[in-house]
Amino acid sequence: MNHNHKIPLTANVLFSGIGNQEKGIMNTGLFDLNVICTSDIDKEVMVSYTAIHCGLTWEMIDNYSTYPSKQQMVDELSSRKIGYDFKKDKPYNWSRLKDRELKKYWLAMKLSNNMGDISNIESLPYADLWAVSFPCTNISVAGLQAGLTEGSGTSSSLLWEQIRLLKVSISKNESPKYLLFENVKNLVSKKFKPEFHLKNYCFSSITPVAP
Repeated sequence: MNHNHKIPLTANVLFSGIGNQEKGIMNTGLFDLNVICTSDIDKEVMVSYTAIHCGLTWEMIDNYSTYPSKQQMVDELSSRKIGYDFKKDKPYNWSRLKDRELKKYWLAMKLSNNMGDISNIESLPYADLWAVSFPCTNISVAGLQAGLTEGSGTSSSLLWEQIRLLKVSISKNESPKYLLFENVKNLVSKKFKPEFHLKNYCFSSITPVAP
């Protein structure tokens, strides 16, 4: 293969974190990666992601010229549930921030096209690849191992929101060519293997709509 010619690849990155999956793809040197959208509610992680992958700096924040009004920024961040504390079931109070801080988070959201809470997303734009790092909190041996059963309300059960979005994309003839999942070894342990098999069944039972 001629490594001087990179393969164009678009991606949607769900539970994006700081973008480890993108970094791994880019480090291969094989792909010209274009991330279409991301999804994460952790406001600090979102800023870190944008600094790493979009070059966000304070200079960029201060020189950006097309900010909407303060209320519009507050509304947009809030509607995407960025900063939401699910343990306390409490939204982040964006209105309390000073203008410069608020602009930092809003611009990070805009540059990374962070769509926020996956459960609020109705559909995703087309991308060749969906990279998914759903939370391992309820699967890992380091946690309480509450599982990922659909409707259980655990953070790991957010995986099913990704499956919902995949079904939507297929119904619109916009299914991705590739799916990349990242999670912990314990997912295929004796305790969670039935759930893992059910997940695989869900994928295998989805039939793409003929174009």
